Amino acid sequence: MTLTFGARTAALFAAALALGACAGRAAPVSEPQPVAEAPPVDPLQPPVRPDKRYVVVDVRQNELRFMDGARVLWRAPVGTGTGFRLSTPGQRWQFTTPTGTRYVQFKQLNPAWIRPDWWYHENKLPVPAPDSPARKEEGGLGAAAVYLGDEIAIHGTDKPELLGRRVSHGCIRLSNANALRLFHDVQVGTPVVIEGEAEVLGEQPDSVARFTRRTPSRGRGPQLYRNPLDRLSTTALFTRLDRELASTNDSAWTLTASALLERGLRDDAPALRGLLARAGQAQDEPRRHEYAAFLADAFSRGALRTVVSLDRITPEARERAVADIVEATMALYHGPPEHRLAPWPTHRVPVSMLGPSGQAGWRALQEAEAAYRGRIGLAAGAR
Repeated sequence: MTLTFGARTAALFAAALALGACAGRAAPVSEPQPVAEAPPVDPLQPPVRPDKRYVVVDVRQNELRFMDGARVLWRAPVGTGTGFRLSTPGQRWQFTTPTGTRYVQFKQLNPAWIRPDWWYHENKLPVPAPDSPARKEEGGLGAAAVYLGDEIAIHGTDKPELLGRRVSHGCIRLSNANALRLFHDVQVGTPVVIEGEAEVLGEQPDSVARFTRRTPSRGRGPQLYRNPLDRLSTTALFTRLDRELASTNDSAWTLTASALLERGLRDDAPALRGLLARAGQAQDEPRRHEYAAFLADAFSRGALRTVVSLDRITPEARERAVADIVEATMALYHGPPEHRLAPWPTHRVPVSMLGPSGQAGWRALQEAEAAYRGRIGLAAGAR
């Protein structure tokens, strides 16, 4: 469910963040104002570079776009804030999606939702204590969530039929398949530009609350998302992925690759090796770029496992895979590449941590980084 929560204790906010709650904003809320671009203060949150990869959410069109410079790699309808407000004695919430530039803070699969105070007021229920376990709803944010800070997230939904409309409590809803896709495409620090001006409406009618809220589980327990392709064998998934990477459909492959990636990061070494070996094999350039983002996600979430897997594929495939990992990782980072916190992949796995397995993969990454630095005019060894 897409959500905001109002003024609550700092302890509840910390607990909600740790548990993956999606939240919004408490009133008073000012009208969106244009934000002038300022010099970066934090190298992890610099201004958006138009030649890099980033996310745009258009609240006028209710559309999300994953950008590679000026090119749209993919787009999808989203649900955004209704613009209504909810008032109770001593509290007031404004259910709008705030505009401006934010950065991915963290991301989570099958995140829980911590029900905020407004949910209980909407449902005319007593508000429990801030730390009550009754607030936690497993599976409440769909397949995946990308958290942007400032109490805003992009996450899945159990009501895909409402996408493309203003139906949320402030967060940004995607279909579960596209929420998974975005989860794999972005990294911590990826910019998300929320643009447009959403109309601010009056008090929220009860009919709107019933229309937009999550469907009750009716005593069935947590409704966690499961990729429909998880039932297939690894061999069957690769047969499907090869067909999809060669097709003209620009999105079907992402669910297949997601199933293989999660399997590979758990305990299925052939799944991860197979994904790495297919680097650069997609039919068209936009798909190749996005496939590279999936490999960068594999590395960021399982660096040691990925380096060892790189050791065990052919040298030609290894060269393609490391080039993709380095390029996609650095394309999602908008700060200065020479900064000590720049996300060079070899920084995540010091060579001293590796035994005999992984040495060839690490050296290949090092060579790919050197080639990347040369392409962007960065002095050799500058980090």
